[in-house]
Amino acid sequence: MSILVILFFEFFKIALLTIGGGLAMIPAIEDVFVNKRKLLKNSDILDMVALTQSVPGLIAINSAVFVGHKLAGWKGSLSAMLGVIFPSIVIIILIAMFFPLLHLEDKHLLKAFNCIRACVTGIFVVLMVKIGKAVLKSKSETIIVILLTLCLLTDISKVWIILAACLLGYMVLFLSEQTVVKK
Repeated sequence: MSILVILFFEFFKIALLTIGGGLAMIPAIEDVFVNKRKLLKNSDILDMVALTQSVPGLIAINSAVFVGHKLAGWKGSLSAMLGVIFPSIVIIILIAMFFPLLHLEDKHLLKAFNCIRACVTGIFVVLMVKIGKAVLKSKSETIIVILLTLCLLTDISKVWIILAACLLGYMVLFLSEQTVVKK
């Protein structure tokens, strides 16, 4: 089977069966292309995450374009991008057709959405831990991530957290300069 066909259908399946957007697709992309098909390395997935977060656009499409280009150039990018877009178009059309029939106050529907939300949160936590293990190499990097998390999740004044991060950065710089001078 051609790599272009593989890219299209694998991204089609991932986009069709993954709920939660582009970030939720990353573990599935890793599973398919690193673990099962052995076409990419873990470092490629880290590169993909870094790139998709730093360029404008949808994470799902950026991820598909990255993987497609890595495996088959611009044709691979196009094939993977079409594979990731097509299920969304079909689903949106179906939702638009049946939306008037939905009862948005239905308890069962609301419970289903709450369950989906919980699953997506779990996927994000697993992804965060996997990326954190691969990226955070020193204690200072880990402390900075903890400070950022405190900043986002608590009511601690952002000024204190920023000052703590600055102090930490200065200490790391000072200690690294001391190590260089002693050698």
